[in-house]
Amino acid sequence: MQLPTTQYARSGDVNLAYQVMGDGDYYLIFITGWVSNIEEVWNIPQLAAWLRYLSTFSRLVIFDKRGTGLSDRVSEHDLPNLEQRARDVLSIIEAVGAKKVALLGLSEGGPMAIWLAARYPQKISHLLLLGSFARWIKTDNYPYGLTQEMHEETKKYIFEHWGEPIGLQLMAPSAKDDALTQQQWATFLRRSASPATAKMFYEMNMQIDVRDCLEKINIPTLIIHRKNDRLIECGHSRYLHDHIHGSQVMLTDGVDHFPWFSPQKAELVAMQTFLTGQRAVMEGKLRFLNTEEIFVLYAVRDYLLQHYDKDISIQMLSRHFGINEFKIKTGFKTLFEKPVIAFLTEVRLEKACELLNSPGYTITRVAGKVGYQHANNFSVAFKRKYGVTPQQYKTKIDR
Repeated sequence: MQLPTTQYARSGDVNLAYQVMGDGDYYLIFITGWVSNIEEVWNIPQLAAWLRYLSTFSRLVIFDKRGTGLSDRVSEHDLPNLEQRARDVLSIIEAVGAKKVALLGLSEGGPMAIWLAARYPQKISHLLLLGSFARWIKTDNYPYGLTQEMHEETKKYIFEHWGEPIGLQLMAPSAKDDALTQQQWATFLRRSASPATAKMFYEMNMQIDVRDCLEKINIPTLIIHRKNDRLIECGHSRYLHDHIHGSQVMLTDGVDHFPWFSPQKAELVAMQTFLTGQRAVMEGKLRFLNTEEIFVLYAVRDYLLQHYDKDISIQMLSRHFGINEFKIKTGFKTLFEKPVIAFLTEVRLEKACELLNSPGYTITRVAGKVGYQHANNFSVAFKRKYGVTPQQYKTKIDR
C-alpha cells in the first residue's frame, strides 16, 4: 500500500509535519503521546495496521508535535507549554481545510485534546481518549500516577538509556521479549527525538494538569482504557469519566498501553460507532454481528439518508445488502437507537419540512417527493410527529 505524503503546516515560525489518509466523512486528528515520527510509524507493522483501520472510516490526520520527528526542533530555553502545542493542532486543522474535527488523544495526547475540546467546542465534534489522564503526578488530591520522585528516577533512566527499546515492558508487555519489536521500537524512538529532547519533553509533561478543563467539555466523549495498563493506570480514566459530563467509558482487558498491540475488536467497534454515530456501541450488545455486518448496517443507514423517497421495506434492504432481516432490525436499533422504519420516517418528515418551506410545492407533491404513495398517510405521520397537519404547517409558514 502506498504511504501517505508528508506535508507541512505553519504555526507561527514553526513547521509541523503531518499526513492525511482515508476519505471518511469525519476528520480525525490523532494526537500521540510524548514523541513521534510520522514516517517511522509505517515501519511498525502493528501500528501501521491500526492506523489503516482508523482510516477506513475517517479522514485520519497524524502529525509530529513541534520538537519531534519531522517537525522543527525547539530550543530547551523556549519549550512549548500545553497551550502552545494545542494551538499547533489548530494550525493542522486549518492546513487540512477542516471546519470541524474529531480528536483522538493517546496518553499525553489526551490532555491536549481535552484542552482544545474545552476551549474550542465549535471546532471539535468528538473527543476520544485512549489510556490518558488529566494529571501525570500523584498528589494528595489526585491519587493516580507516579509521585514526583518516581518520575525523576524514570527521567534519569530514559536519558541514560536512550537508543534502547526503553519503556517497551510498560507500553507493550505482550511484545517486550520479541527481538524485532525491540529493534523497531528503539529505532522509532531514536528517529523521533534526541536524548536531550526526550528528557525535556518528559519534564514538560510532568507539569500537565487539565483538571479545570474537564467540566467545561460538552461534546460527545468516549474514554477507553485497559484495566491493567502497565504504563498509565486505569484510575486516570475513571477520574476523567467522573468529571466529563455525559462521557462514556470503556474499560477493557489487557496490559498493553498501546492499543495496536493485542488489538481488541471491542475497542475498534466502539471507536468506529462513536465517531460515525455520536454514541459508542459496546461490543457485548452486538455479539450477534461480525465486524463486516456492522459496516453493512452503516451502509444501510447511509442508503436511507440518500434514498428516503424510494419504496423501502425491511425485506428489500435485506435482499439489497445481503444481510438477514433479524440482524437489520435488531442491529440497526442497537446501533442507532431507532428501528429502521422509525428512522426512515424521521428522515422523510424532516425533508418534508424543508420542501413545505419552498414555494410551489403542494401537499401531494411533497408526499411523493419524500416517499409516500398516498398523501393521506403522509399527513397522518406528519401530524403524529409535529402536532399539526402539513397544510396547517404550510399555512403558518406562508403567513
